Amino acid sequence: MNDSEAFSRLRGIINSPMLQLNIVAAITGASAAILTWVFISMTGLMQGIFYGDSLVQNNISESDRPWLIIFVPALGGLIAGLIIEYWSREAKGVGVPLVMEAVAFKQARLSAKQGLAKCVAAITSVGTGMSLGRVGPMVVVSSTLASEIGQRTGKTVDETRTIVGCGAAAAITTAFNAPLGGVLFAIELILAELKTKSFIPIVVAAVIATTVGRSLTGDVAAFDSIPQYKLGSAIEYPFYIILGILTGFTASVFIKSLNFVEIEFEKLKAIPVPLKTCLGGLFVGLIALSFPQILGNGFDVTSDLISLDSDENGNISVGENLTGNNNSNSIIDDLFIFIFSIMALKIIATSVSIGSGGSGGIFTPSLFIGAAIGAGMGLFMSDLGIITHPGAFALVGMAAFVASTTRATLTAIVLLFEMTATYEIILPLMLSCVVADATCYVISKESAYTSKLARMGINIDLGAEQDIMRMITVEEAMSNEVMTITPDKPLELALQIIEDTGHMSLPVIDDRGRLYGIITWTDIHNAAVKHERHLTIKDYCVTDLITVTPRDTLSEALDCLGSREISHLPVVDSSDKKKLIGIITKGDIIKAYNRQRLTRKKMSLDDKKG
Repeated sequence: MNDSEAFSRLRGIINSPMLQLNIVAAITGASAAILTWVFISMTGLMQGIFYGDSLVQNNISESDRPWLIIFVPALGGLIAGLIIEYWSREAKGVGVPLVMEAVAFKQARLSAKQGLAKCVAAITSVGTGMSLGRVGPMVVVSSTLASEIGQRTGKTVDETRTIVGCGAAAAITTAFNAPLGGVLFAIELILAELKTKSFIPIVVAAVIATTVGRSLTGDVAAFDSIPQYKLGSAIEYPFYIILGILTGFTASVFIKSLNFVEIEFEKLKAIPVPLKTCLGGLFVGLIALSFPQILGNGFDVTSDLISLDSDENGNISVGENLTGNNNSNSIIDDLFIFIFSIMALKIIATSVSIGSGGSGGIFTPSLFIGAAIGAGMGLFMSDLGIITHPGAFALVGMAAFVASTTRATLTAIVLLFEMTATYEIILPLMLSCVVADATCYVISKESAYTSKLARMGINIDLGAEQDIMRMITVEEAMSNEVMTITPDKPLELALQIIEDTGHMSLPVIDDRGRLYGIITWTDIHNAAVKHERHLTIKDYCVTDLITVTPRDTLSEALDCLGSREISHLPVVDSSDKKKLIGIITKGDIIKAYNRQRLTRKKMSLDDKKG
């Protein structure tokens, strides 16, 4: 091989689309990791301002005015509501469905305005103690950044989807120091498919995000100082199955609770959004007055739940976040009742926080609820002498609840390993997660993420199969060669052109080349019936036009056609609505749809052969 051949091959490698995609993935991973760290830091800073070092052992409850705790979440809700009302409506509620919808139906395009609004609203909501998680907002913010990177670097739609998956993976990776969990989260939930072309860049992004994240926060498990649990005997397996059933059933209740509260708040049309979110925060504050454990994402409480352990004499060691409730000593005396109480209250508080319009996620609250279910069952069995490590059931319950709530079973299993660095209970973990997911599916077929989309008429599972037209742009289907006519021409000329060309309509252009209207064969026929064929185009053309742009989807174009019961649409420039650049008909839409279907079928067959 001579120097010129070597240079040519090297240039080919450098210009390789796959290499360039991986470079962009690495940049995305690093950027998303930094952004996630900033988000976590800002949330922690705000919590520190209002509550000090701990949401549970907070400065407010220890002061002579503990009732102030009622109004802090209300203040956060009010500010978040103002952001939602006057900045971006999409900033409210759970954020992950927004990313899932964008990837499936919107060519992975996420609005920077929407992402920034989500970031600020979530920092305010979570930072003031509303019962919300940080994961959802972090995924939205990182995915939005990734979408911008993908679009600005000129990537294709499929490549941009992959880059968005990289952003989501990086967010999870940085938040939990869990690179494998981040990769699986992106594949199972965001992309909903596994392809080599997307898998490799996502792994690259996760590796880079892990490196950057560890340099900022250190290489420690999300939940550290956890006792080493071991499976005592095979007799415990049936109890882990029961745990799976319990968590799956509770997850379905949680999903239904989220939907019910959100629907009820949506019915309150007369109440402004900021007031709704303020009321939601006020409700959370009222609960927190007696049970501060429900504040925020509950990460510290979850850590204490999975750390429950017993000594040789059967004495249970309890963390400070489970014993620090100064207002409920009678309940604390009975730890079992107390744990199930905060579990039920966490479900209610999270449902109200989300339903009222608060901005945040449900991932970490799900960890809390699942850990509480497992801890309660573990304490009960420990009291009976069946097991010696109640925290093991809390740990498994945590993963099982996340698996059934999100329908991302593999992600939940792997993520738990990485968050806890505990691998000794893999078999009960897998068993409980599968049982929990199946139980929840029987009761509630939608996950906590897809249920909201389902209420909007969006079936995320059918994505690419039934909603192909949402993934094809008008530009890909329209005709650029357009026969036009001017307003001053006689109807007879329009009729002659239509008969000669077979076109059923003609866009009308004025003397400055601007779109004036459109005339159809039907318009000319109506003129003939009235014996008015001597009139001009101007007398019969339609000037009240519906137009589309090249970047609109075929689904949007079809909706426009259906609204007027017409068969053709002028295509205009995105920045100049009077500049005609093409035309699209129902026939064009059908051809593009069928072409895409055949392409996908061929790719599927090729994958099977490969």
